[in-house]
Amino acid sequence: MANIVELREKSMVELLDMLEDAREELFNLRFQKAAGSLENTGRLKVVQRDIAQLNEVIGKRNWAIAEAAQDAQVTAVLADRKWQATASYVYEDGLWQVNFADEDGQSLATVGVDLNKKRRRTRRQRDNIAPVQKVTKVEVA
Repeated sequence: MANIVELREKSMVELLDMLEDAREELFNLRFQKAAGSLENTGRLKVVQRDIAQLNEVIGKRNWAIAEAAQDAQVTAVLADRKWQATASYVYEDGLWQVNFADEDGQSLATVGVDLNKKRRRTRRQRDNIAPVQKVTKVEVA
């Protein structure tokens, strides 16, 4: 399996295919273990870790798209349109870059999202202080 840097560079379709293959392999390994024919039991942990990494990348990608779509400027641009979003991690900025495009492929907006900003921890902080803004930059086309 690829490391996390290589996983972030892959497309969502590739990630979902890899996740399906890893889950199938885990099922087969568990079946072999139950039947007593599994020789390399360490492979179970490796496949479980791979599944966790894939789930993390897919989850963060979806989270970045959701955070970007909630921004006021982006919401105004996306209103009454069919759109698609792609997210990729930019290591130089330490941000998820989310690109919104319409059904024809024309760019609507580009948003930078910092998912590493901390949330308010206590209920009092969440109620009394404005929520943390994870969107750092917005470029509307």
